[in-house]
Amino acid sequence: MKKLILLLFVFVNSAFANPTIVNDVTQINPIAVDQVVAPTNIGEIQDLVQKHPGPISIGGGRFSMGGQIATENALFIDTREFNRILSFDPKTRLITVEPGITWRKLQEAIDPFDLSVQIKQTYSNFTVGGSLSVNAHGRYVGYGPIILSTRSIKVVLSDGKVVTASPKENSEIFYGCIGGYGGLGVIVEVTLELTENKRVKRFVKKLPITDYKKFFFENVRNDPKAQFHNGDIYPPAYENVNAVTWVETEEPVTVQDKIVPIKESYWLENLIYFWLTELPYGKELREAVLDPLYYRKDRIVWRNYEASYDVQELEPPTRRISTYVLQEYFVPVEKFDEFYPLMRSILQKHDANVMNISIRHAKQDSGSYLAWGKKEVFSFVVYYKQRVYESAKKEVGIWTRELIDAVVSVGGAYYLPYQLHATVSQFEKAYPNSERFFALKRKLDPRYKFRNKLWDKYYFHNPDDRKIRQELDSLNDYIRNEDQTFLTLPEWYIVFSSDEYADFLKRSPPSAFPYFGSIAQFWKIYGRVIGKTWSSYEFNWGYHLMINVIGVSYSAELLIKGLYENSIGRITEVFSGNKAPNAEMKVEAYMQKVAKEYTDFVRLRPWYEYPFYSKFKEFWQIEDGENTSWVRRCERRIFFSTELLAKAIYGKLIGIGTEGVYAPETFEIKAWAKENGKSKIISIPRYEAFTQAVPELIAKNNSFVEIAGNRQILLTLRVPADVDFKNSGTILYEWEILTVPNRKRVALIAPVLKLHEILINADKNGYQLDHIFDY
Repeated sequence: MKKLILLLFVFVNSAFANPTIVNDVTQINPIAVDQVVAPTNIGEIQDLVQKHPGPISIGGGRFSMGGQIATENALFIDTREFNRILSFDPKTRLITVEPGITWRKLQEAIDPFDLSVQIKQTYSNFTVGGSLSVNAHGRYVGYGPIILSTRSIKVVLSDGKVVTASPKENSEIFYGCIGGYGGLGVIVEVTLELTENKRVKRFVKKLPITDYKKFFFENVRNDPKAQFHNGDIYPPAYENVNAVTWVETEEPVTVQDKIVPIKESYWLENLIYFWLTELPYGKELREAVLDPLYYRKDRIVWRNYEASYDVQELEPPTRRISTYVLQEYFVPVEKFDEFYPLMRSILQKHDANVMNISIRHAKQDSGSYLAWGKKEVFSFVVYYKQRVYESAKKEVGIWTRELIDAVVSVGGAYYLPYQLHATVSQFEKAYPNSERFFALKRKLDPRYKFRNKLWDKYYFHNPDDRKIRQELDSLNDYIRNEDQTFLTLPEWYIVFSSDEYADFLKRSPPSAFPYFGSIAQFWKIYGRVIGKTWSSYEFNWGYHLMINVIGVSYSAELLIKGLYENSIGRITEVFSGNKAPNAEMKVEAYMQKVAKEYTDFVRLRPWYEYPFYSKFKEFWQIEDGENTSWVRRCERRIFFSTELLAKAIYGKLIGIGTEGVYAPETFEIKAWAKENGKSKIISIPRYEAFTQAVPELIAKNNSFVEIAGNRQILLTLRVPADVDFKNSGTILYEWEILTVPNRKRVALIAPVLKLHEILINADKNGYQLDHIFDY
């Protein structure tokens, strides 16, 4: 059945994507923004911040991996064109730059003066502003977070003013913005301290992880000549470490380039990473064969060379099926031996596809509000591969939260630039000064302009909302899959069709109903739903199987009815005068009554629970009046009796199968609502009652933040056929109501935050709310 469904829809495209999409290097966090701008000077940034009334997000190289660069409908400030060197003094070893400059460009400027960056990441593609926003670090011995080498910054705040901040001037802004992920303002200038560029020689030692801490403290930590160090833990056993230390030397270099040359292709590296992650025993062969070959020769390079690698060497040929992602955990040095067994156990239990875990060392942070290094720490940088499907994301989320619990249990923290799997409670435990940062944000950004996915999840502009978030996170039954708001549309189309059929019988003969047109509409709508959910969500096999079963059943029923009513039924209609049922035609009136009752029933309960057999027995008690056609009466009785019996038997079988396959349904969902601006958690009945309840809540000044953990929801409106919705919302599909001339249904994808506005405006325009599709 899975193959059949795939074959049916393999050619359906993912439609309706917003063309203004911002994504990060993982390509699994697409965010539809309102506009992307690339300013080139401070004045432009000030003007944007002052005049834009909505959310503002900031991004540079886009190497943060969990939506930290943007949020929906934001003005996205792309800093990469804002990238000049403003001043450089080789004597004082100070350089002032704009935030969009890459480390590579900065290194090219200072290398001729035999100077080097004090602290940065291993790779040079990142922007300086991005590195400050995440308070980055590297493999440098005797250093730590980048805040330790930052002399001062300039920031555009939410009112458009520029302030200078340093440890002595506007210190709260300095300690809030570095490591503040764009939450307080736009960093527009930074002054960094530099150091001497030196020749360094590589020393390599493989040892058991149980010996690593002692080795590091005795041989690396206090060596004044040690410049770089990392220890690579070999998966999947996680028992051995390859300790690599670069030490200052006077020996001649073995590589003449002072900075790593830029290459057009890294096909060999890509091939090796594929081998390590996809082929049997790839990781074991790396430890036993590949690394010993790679490290067999002495290597002496310049400090700038070892600090200027190109991240493209890690980039896979495609990220459509799989993607490479980072995580990082900071552990107080005295807790090293306590944490790594916990980490190893979790990764092995979940069979995480880890390529490498790099151990780094960092000195204590000087005071940033969101400091990951509250004391001297070892960091564990986990580089792993995952599939892009929703099921894979959920599985990664499970073991990520377990790792976070483990690191918090030893007094450590996890790094924030990666996937946002942590709960609010975990975030607060790992970053106990976060409320201090948030208080500063409320002060400096009172209108909550600076936003991204990180702050959407963990920052609450209204402090009372935090309690709501924690309560919702504690509810096991709160979250329902968002794709089901779309997947329920084909089911409800059948309800709509049934309703139209019941209403149609009041005024027209059954043979005139558009049976074949209704079949075509069902499958067109289902195709559109496939197009919407195919790439955005994990393919829900169970739900699609159900839709196909009911879709085939519905199509077969209408096909048989259409053929029958337009042949035998049309002939017997002649005997009744080709009229709709009248007071004398009680058999047909009963058929119409059952059609209406059935429609009302399926709005609240599954169709197969309808008492078809009871209606069959009741039907046989009905007698037509004397002034009716005997031919028509007999034909209708035989036809409708057959229909009721067939549905009774089929419904019973479907009911038995459903009970064995699907979990019992819940008849309420919870929502995060705001009444007159005050947050609360409410329960709302599902199905048809949901459509009735939501407008009633809105009429009482309620709006919604989330419904069942989701931020978008589908609804349908009945409107005149000539109404154009192209500029008033995202349309999933619109279709003609076949039995009502000049009317159509429009399925709109509504942001939950704007659901109240959409419904209020629809009511003002005289549009009829048809249904809101819960999950």
